[in-house]
Amino acid sequence: MPIYEYNCTKCGVDFELMRSFSEVDKPAYCPKCKVKGKRLLSVFASTADSSIKVPDKGPFRKKS
Repeated sequence: MPIYEYNCTKCGVDFELMRSFSEVDKPAYCPKCKVKGKRLLSVFASTADSSIKVPDKGPFRKKS
C-alpha cells in the first residue's frame, strides 16, 4: 500500500498516510488541527546494488 504525503493548509504540518490506490482522491485531514490537507509530490526509495537508496527530501520542501 502506498504512502502519501500531505501538507496542512492552515498550520503547515507535513503528514503521511498509508492509503490504498482507491482512496487516493479522498480528503486527508491534518492530525493536529483537522483541516483538509494538500497532497504533495512525493519521492520514492529504490534498491540498487543490494542497498536502499533514499532520495533527500530537501528540494521538495522549499519554504517560501
